[in-house]
Amino acid sequence: MTYSEKKSTQLALDASVAVQVLMGTAPGDCEFIPLKPKAADETMLADLKARWPGRGLRSVGVIGLCGTSPCCAFKEPLESKQVSALAGAFLTYLSVMFADSIAAQMQAAEIAELERVLTLPDTRIN
Repeated sequence: MTYSEKKSTQLALDASVAVQVLMGTAPGDCEFIPLKPKAADETMLADLKARWPGRGLRSVGVIGLCGTSPCCAFKEPLESKQVSALAGAFLTYLSVMFADSIAAQMQAAEIAELERVLTLPDTRIN
């Protein structure tokens, strides 16, 4: 697979979830910078930069979720072990991201249901 800036940009645009992948020199050392659905903010980037020194992190490409399939655009050829490790890390990333989203949605749904119940007329006999 050859890398092109256009391909990685298109992947980031087409995906429902996309991350910039940084890999370090140690096996399994990687970081994801969120691109989509919400890009990393200044606080997140500052936190990453604080963890950056001495790790030799370099950008290796983009991984995204297109429909139900993960897609990638890497800048360099990676060993199959590295690709497997990145795939596993991306699945963990998705799991955490969607779990947080579902928890927030459940809380909002519960509050809406309680508010709805409280607006129902009291039909008890006095």
